[in-house]
Formats: sequence, structure tokens, C-alpha cells
Amino acid sequence: MLKLALTATVALLAFSASAMAAGKSWNVTEESAVGVKNAQGVWLVTVDGDKITGSAELQLTNGTELTYTVKGTIADGVYTIAMENRSDDKKGCVWTAHAPAAGKVQTSGLIGDASCQGSKMVLRAGF
Repeated sequence: MLKLALTATVALLAFSASAMAAGKSWNVTEESAVGVKNAQGVWLVTVDGDKITGSAELQLTNGTELTYTVKGTIADGVYTIAMENRSDDKKGCVWTAHAPAAGKVQTSGLIGDASCQGSKMVLRAGF
């Protein structure tokens, strides 16, 4: 009985540890040419192989909270992530990102352009 309980406990801890390791926090900055110019916050993401899912909680420079979900893929070092259900009502937002080029100010994380219906923005992520 004790051996069964110990085995179950070890299995539960191993499962919990692997689930926690899969979740990551990315510090994200959005810069837009129109509307509110900047938002900063966190994406809570899970990377499972080449799939990315998660949620975003940012704050716009005017103090308004910005939330949305993220869902995308990684292929050959390129991240393609849809930002859906945005609380700022921007539609069709897709971020295409990559590691920064050598010699640039940002030396780690990801950088890239995001296109939304009727607007564009630059996103940077650090992890």
C-alpha cells in the first residue's frame, strides 16, 4: 500500500513539474504607428514542440489594460503567432518574429512586425 502511494506521489510530482516547465513568461512590447503608440506586459505561453499557445496581459501607455490570446507555430526559427480576441478590437493580428540580427540593439529574444486589419506594429519579446 505504501509503495503504491509513493509511486502515485512521484508520478504526480513528475507530471506537475513537466507541466510547470512547459509554461513560460515572455516580456512583450508592442509599438504601433497609429492609435495608442505603446503597450508593455507579459505573454504567458506554452511551447509544445512547434506549437505555441497562451494569453497576453499588457498595459497601454494610456493606462488601459490590453488582453488577448496567442496561438501559433515555430518553423525554421520563424515564429508565426496570431493575437486573437484582442480587447482593443484590432482584428486579424499576426506576428512574424525571429531572433534579432547580429549587431542590433536587441541581442536576444524575438523581434518582428505584426499586421492587423488596417494597421501594423512592431513587437519585441524577451524571455
